[in-house]
Amino acid sequence: MKDEMEKDPEKLHEEPLEASPFKREQTEGEEDIRAAWAVGFSRAGEISGIGMQFVLPTMAGWWLDQKFGTGILCLCAGGMCGGLLAFFSLLHMARRDAKKK
Repeated sequence: MKDEMEKDPEKLHEEPLEASPFKREQTEGEEDIRAAWAVGFSRAGEISGIGMQFVLPTMAGWWLDQKFGTGILCLCAGGMCGGLLAFFSLLHMARRDAKKK
């Protein structure tokens, strides 16, 4: 073991791929080895992030309307920007999942 460390000291910091708890991109033909609950929480995080991409720009538009007295102009602009962000995030997620299968 000591001889191996002297030959390549960077191997000390390498962990086996199976032991990594963090999400990473999978190579072709590789299965997801995370527990079902971990996969579920990961997906829930992605979906709630998409919801926030829609809500936060809309709320920012509402706040700007209140601050500048512009009626609903900024609210509509924020809602449209948030909707586009959410749509493209969903599209990216769907393409990534379709590529896995």
